Amino acid sequence: MESISIDEILHITQGELLQGTRSQAITNVAIDSRKIENGYLYVPIIGESNNGHDYINQAFLNGCTVCLTQEKERSFPEGLAVIFVDSTLAAMKALAGFNRHRYHLPVIAITGSSGKTTTKDLVAAVLAQKYNTLKTEGNFNNEYGIPQTLFNLESDHEMAVIEMGMDHLGDISKSIQIVEPDIGVITNVGLSHIERLKTQENIYLAKKEILQTLKSQGIAYVNGDDVFLKKLSEEQNNFEIRTFGIHGDHTVKALDYRSHQDGLEIQVAWEDRSERYTFNYPGEHNVYNCLVAIGLGYFYKMSQAQIQKGLDAFVPSGNRMDIFTIGETKVINDSYNANPDAMRASLDVLATLGRDYKRKIAILGDMLEMGEYGPPAHYEVGNYAKDKADLLIGVGELGQQICNGYGDSGEVYHVLDALAAGEYLKKIVQPNDIILIKASRGMGLERIIDFIKEGNR
Repeated sequence: MESISIDEILHITQGELLQGTRSQAITNVAIDSRKIENGYLYVPIIGESNNGHDYINQAFLNGCTVCLTQEKERSFPEGLAVIFVDSTLAAMKALAGFNRHRYHLPVIAITGSSGKTTTKDLVAAVLAQKYNTLKTEGNFNNEYGIPQTLFNLESDHEMAVIEMGMDHLGDISKSIQIVEPDIGVITNVGLSHIERLKTQENIYLAKKEILQTLKSQGIAYVNGDDVFLKKLSEEQNNFEIRTFGIHGDHTVKALDYRSHQDGLEIQVAWEDRSERYTFNYPGEHNVYNCLVAIGLGYFYKMSQAQIQKGLDAFVPSGNRMDIFTIGETKVINDSYNANPDAMRASLDVLATLGRDYKRKIAILGDMLEMGEYGPPAHYEVGNYAKDKADLLIGVGELGQQICNGYGDSGEVYHVLDALAAGEYLKKIVQPNDIILIKASRGMGLERIIDFIKEGNR
């Protein structure tokens, strides 16, 4: 981040200088006192279990020169410039919005029930072949993380790709004003967070918040095969709608594709172009992810060679479709998160890659936050696994429903947690097995990998 003076901070946040001089400037912003470096502004956030104001002294010792506060009566270290604001969170957002809007560059915002992180990483990998591209790192996709991503914008950036997550109606609205994207991407509308949002219609409305600030020259780039996103074209909007998909007419369309052990081959049509692309990861869901990146590459006037180089450069984020070998056992670690669509997609990958393996093993755990939809959704996932896996291990309370859906299609076992699943798997794993690990993040199924290693010793 390029420096911001205290005078600018005071103006942007409508703050009051409690102590220190106006002669300083900041070079970045952090809300974690442990990540403070010299010249940083520390923003103490009041959360459900922690009050960032309790760590102001630690931030100062780590090099913080300026901090915000919404608690006036505290004592502050001598030599620290302190600015009082009504809300430190609101002030941080205002500063992030200032930093975003002092640069004139295309900003692409991405959300969706499934695939948004993979799509974000793919889009950034493609655009980076021609443009200096900033992207959301890790899980910095909420109202605390998005500002921190925007603080990393600098004058040499030419593109920004921002991931936006949500748990409730209104979550994306809390940050969309500071992002103000030129293009809003929605990958799909599934059942994630349905326990809180109650209906899929509400999930659609929550995802659609990413389009709220699009101007007349803005673009909504959405999955045209999605039942809910199809409705966008029937609504009154002041922005352009472009679609990607496999079925029907789309701005960017997969004319044909083949999914195999080595990944994907896709024939893509856009305007008068029809070009072939390859991708190192199989599965129809990845066709959609690639279409977003390819379409944006076309829009920003990139060549087929540049786009293909970007697809080749893609590396999945941690615990997302991480495919590797332990001894003679192939592992598909997709344990970062789960919903019914993602479960089915991962099972498709297992079936595709499993053609060359002796046994296809699916370890499937609870999909959390599904409320009354949980039991039938888990049953359907188990039913879908019937011709995808030779052996199924259901993990967790709702894992029993997965087992029920799978029935007697193959060997089936139910266990209560990841440790029990790992202990059982260690006993039965054999050379030339392929194992899928998939569940909501809260189930911690990534711990099973250590047991696979033990079983292969």
